[in-house]
Amino acid sequence: MTSSPLTHNSSPSASRKPQPFRFKRKRHVQSEIAADEPYSKRPRSSTSFPSRLSHRRRPHRSRPFDQNLLDQPDPQVAFRESLFDALADDEGAAYWESVYGQPIHTYSPYTSSPADPNDPEQTKLQRMTDDEYISYVRGCMWQKSHGYIIEERQKREEEKEQRRKLEKQGRNWERRVEEALEKSEERRRTEKWKEVWKRYLAGWGLLLQGEGWQNLEIEERIPWPVETGRYSDIGLKQVDWFFRHAPQPKEPGEEVDLNTVLKVERVRWHPDKFLQRAGGQGLNRDAMKKITAVFQLIDRLWCEKRNQ
Repeated sequence: MTSSPLTHNSSPSASRKPQPFRFKRKRHVQSEIAADEPYSKRPRSSTSFPSRLSHRRRPHRSRPFDQNLLDQPDPQVAFRESLFDALADDEGAAYWESVYGQPIHTYSPYTSSPADPNDPEQTKLQRMTDDEYISYVRGCMWQKSHGYIIEERQKREEEKEQRRKLEKQGRNWERRVEEALEKSEERRRTEKWKEVWKRYLAGWGLLLQGEGWQNLEIEERIPWPVETGRYSDIGLKQVDWFFRHAPQPKEPGEEVDLNTVLKVERVRWHPDKFLQRAGGQGLNRDAMKKITAVFQLIDRLWCEKRNQ
């Protein structure tokens, strides 16, 4: 028995292998996206990501040129024409007064000038040029329409000037007070040094006379040449300060010669001279050492002053 050419095993449906089910996808219009290509390098669809550049730009329409702009006169020329039109007749003056809000024909074109030397009793008037007169009228109109600004400016200037005067008066008052205080302090120092010098000379008189010193130590009897009169304050600066301020002139207004004062004091404080004049006051070795130290300070100051 001859077998049929198409058996069960040789059927077309039996020869095909079953395929897994997959969703269909749309292919890109230009190219197919590779499976392993990075997302950043994949071509983007113009339908999914519309670009701003895809919108059509509106054509720029320029405004039409206004020919009237060229026909407008210059402001200077316009004011010049209106001013002379207002000066021509009353009708023009009334019209331009309504335009500017104030009359422009009432300002005189004459200005006063120095008097004529041949006739000093008369005032000479000088006519301005057209340009000067136009500038003059514009300035007058501005002052009239902005009078409050000028008043405010003048007020500020007056207040500023008043503040300057007050500040100057305050500085003068402070200077006078300082000068008065300095003079008062100078008088006080002068009176103090007068008393110090008076006490110094009186101390020498008592030391030489030997009166009123019975209950005092020898150091307390000696009038040391310092402001306090104590030996503990003896020093080169203190002795120099004493002889620069304490000695008083014989007559008011005279200056004291420091060189002469140091020369006299140098002789007074010489150890031998001191022993000769006040040797009976119980001077001991310690007192003589201190007297010698004072003499050396005075001698040093006298030498420095003489070499200047």
